[in-house]
Amino acid sequence: MHRVLIASHVYVEPTSRGKLRALAGRGLELTVAVPQRWRDPTLDRTRETSWERTQALEIFPIPVTHSGVPGETRFGTRALAALVRDKRPELVQIEAEPESALARQLVRVAARLRVPTVIVTEANVDGARTWMEQWRRRRVLRRLAGALAASDSAARLVRRDAPNLPVGIVPPQGAQVPPTPVHTPHEHVVIGFVGRLVPHRGLDTLLQALAQHRDAPWRLIVAGDGPERERLERLASELRLPARVRWVGALPPERIAELWPDLDLLVVPSRPTATWNEPTGVTLLEAMAHEVSVIGSRAGVLPELIGTAGLVTPPNDADALSAAIGQMLDLDVRAPLARAARARALELYSDDAVAEQTMAFWQRVSRKSAT
Repeated sequence: MHRVLIASHVYVEPTSRGKLRALAGRGLELTVAVPQRWRDPTLDRTRETSWERTQALEIFPIPVTHSGVPGETRFGTRALAALVRDKRPELVQIEAEPESALARQLVRVAARLRVPTVIVTEANVDGARTWMEQWRRRRVLRRLAGALAASDSAARLVRRDAPNLPVGIVPPQGAQVPPTPVHTPHEHVVIGFVGRLVPHRGLDTLLQALAQHRDAPWRLIVAGDGPERERLERLASELRLPARVRWVGALPPERIAELWPDLDLLVVPSRPTATWNEPTGVTLLEAMAHEVSVIGSRAGVLPELIGTAGLVTPPNDADALSAAIGQMLDLDVRAPLARAARARALELYSDDAVAEQTMAFWQRVSRKSAT
C-alpha cells in the first residue's frame, strides 16, 4: 500500500499532526482532507487552513458547512470527490463517527470508486442517538472494510452493530514523546487539571479531595474554562483553597505543552454520563509522555491507557481520590510511576507506535479486501 487519503477536522490544528508525519515517514503518500475553515467554540477562535505539502504528507483544505460541529460538518461534495479521483488512494480513512455527515459523504464517494474505507470511532456509549442516527450508523458500518476503535468499549459497540467487520483498537492520536523530558520535582507538589469546566470533567471531585490535604505542600493549576467556572471558584473558596489554586483559563493546543515541565501530577477525575464517557484521553497521554505522574478515574478509556503506570480511582469519589493523591504526594511513590508512565507512552502511545499499529491494521484490511 502506497497511497492513503484521510479526512478529518482534527488535523486543522498543526499540533495534532504527529501521527500523520509518522505515517508519511513509513513510505506512504498521505493526503489529508481538512476543513478550509474551522471554528473552535471552546477557544472562541477560527482557524484558516491552507494547502501544505511536506515530503509525502499533503494537507488539502476543503470548504465545509456547519464548521465547528463535528457530527454535522459537511465537506464540499464535488471537492471531496475530485480529491479522491485525483489522488487515487488505495485506502480511505474517515476520522469521524459513522453516523456523521462526513462519514456518509465519503463512504458513498469511495464506494463509487471501489476504494476500501476504514473509519475511526471514539464513541463508547450509545448516548442519545435517535433512531435515524442509529440506522445511519449501521448503514455506514456495513459498507466499510474495517474500523479502528479508540477503546475496548468503542470496539464492542462496533462489533455489536457490524459483527463481521474487522475491528482494531488503536488510539486516534499519538503523543509526542520528548527525548529527554524537562522536569524537576517541586518542593510543593504541583498538580494539574486540564479540561473544559463542565460537570462531567469532575473538577469539583478533585477540589473536594484536595481539601482533605490542607496541611500538605501542594498547589493546583487549572487549565480550562467553561460554564462551571464561577461555581467551581466559589467551591474552592468554600473549601478554603483559593490561595492554592491558579486558574489559567483555556489554553490553545500549542500552549498545553508548556504546562508539563511545571507539573508533578496530572489528575483526570472524569465522571461518565448517559451520553459521554472519556473517549480518548489525549491530554493524559501527553502528560505520561512527558514523565508526569497520572491519576485517572475509572471512566471510559482512562484505565486502559494508564494500566499499572498510574493510579485509577472510582469516578465521583472524593475520598478515594484523596487517598490516591496522598500516595502521590510521596516522591518515592510518584517518581517510579512517572517513569513507568513515560515508558508505557513510548511503547504503546507515541506517534510512531500509533502509526505502526494503524499501518498494521490497514495492511490487514487491504489483504482481506483483495481476496
